[in-house]
Amino acid sequence: MKESTRRIFHWEPSFSSKMLRIALPMALQNLVAASAHIVDGLMIAGLGSDAPYAAVTQAGRFSFLFQLFLFGAASGSSIFISQFWGKQDQQGIRKVMSLCFRITVGLALIFMAGAMLFPNQIISLFLPAGESRRLGAEYLSWVGLNYLFAAIDIVFSNPLRATGKPQIAMTAGIAGILTNTFLNWVLIYGNLGAPALGVQGAAIATVFAAFVSLSVNAGYTYIKHQPGAIRVGDMKMPEKQFTVGYIKRVLPVVANEGLWSLGITTYAVFYGMRGDAAVNAIGVYNNVDQLMTVLVFGVVNATAIMIGHAIGAGSRDQAILISRRMLFAVEMLSLATGAVLIALRGPILGLFSRLSEETLQSAANILLIAGCMFPFRFFNTINIVGVLRAGGDTLFSMALDAGSVWVIGVPCVALATVALGLPIEGIFLFSFIEELVKIGVGLPRFLSGKWINNLTEIGKKKEAAA
Repeated sequence: MKESTRRIFHWEPSFSSKMLRIALPMALQNLVAASAHIVDGLMIAGLGSDAPYAAVTQAGRFSFLFQLFLFGAASGSSIFISQFWGKQDQQGIRKVMSLCFRITVGLALIFMAGAMLFPNQIISLFLPAGESRRLGAEYLSWVGLNYLFAAIDIVFSNPLRATGKPQIAMTAGIAGILTNTFLNWVLIYGNLGAPALGVQGAAIATVFAAFVSLSVNAGYTYIKHQPGAIRVGDMKMPEKQFTVGYIKRVLPVVANEGLWSLGITTYAVFYGMRGDAAVNAIGVYNNVDQLMTVLVFGVVNATAIMIGHAIGAGSRDQAILISRRMLFAVEMLSLATGAVLIALRGPILGLFSRLSEETLQSAANILLIAGCMFPFRFFNTINIVGVLRAGGDTLFSMALDAGSVWVIGVPCVALATVALGLPIEGIFLFSFIEELVKIGVGLPRFLSGKWINNLTEIGKKKEAAA
């Protein structure tokens, strides 16, 4: 027992090196992305009133919903890709990409149709009638063009990360973000002789940024003949046994992310009932949260990939050791990150000084609550996304993650908003009750080891029996 515990806290140089090689490029990409979101927010806030910022924040809820569905398809596929890479099975990787392409492009077309054909109806769910709703519909109708590029991009970036090339996906992300920031400056305010398009300019910049990121990821994949260099012949439907096995594991992940993001989007509906200042306070928190948690999410994603490699290589014991090491690491990291957020929230909010005093005061309180909740929130993140899901335990993960949001989270937020009439800070605090429930249910599953499934064998048992 002592030897087992010692191995959790004493990392071999090879283990630390592999973790950092995967985690740091992902964290850096997330850092640049989060910084760009803050820059976007500052540029929109610079238009001089709360309405544009509220419009983009709430219109972004629909994009957030799409991105989570997309992440579900990509994350579910990454489970397979990581394990196939651990087994050195490149044909398996391309079969997964073929199926992932069908799902992500299908999702993109559905969400594009919604954003471009029904922007007013969608934005009316999040904002009351007025200037902010009008601007939100304008933004949404343009940003929908981004969805198809984003869907194809994730099909190519996924294998790069899962097969040990996260720095390429990072480079693509940085190129896209720099493009977005530059075009924001040009198109929002009308610099370099361009028309001043306001929120419409921000949406157009997002579309071009997604195209640039896709070009880098796909270009590198084909030029360097990476495992993800899928050909036309690879796009045929894989054999039935493989397809059924894939769907059984990936569909719960897509449903998980979709249902979870719908729940979080429902939170936004309740936040919107408190007016533009409350919406903007949550918007500021979202931007700052992305910036402060980049390293945590980098480690979570690295954990999922490393566990996938271990399971694919047939090393159950190594998968368990990785999960325990990384769970402890993320908890320590989340404590430190929460403390830094609480200490620096004043100077950080100084960047948003053009927003109203009511917004900034609410944002300060929300950031304090968020910093205190980090250890609970990120235990669940590493457990569900980094461990259970990476081990193929996708159905249980879906029930735990999405179930907690809808059975606990949404009713608690509704209670705080409608029945108790709490201010935005109180509503935000009530949203964290679900995290406590997840810990109580998720920890026993983690300890049981039942989450470990070798997915590289899908479709083979029946073939062997035949």
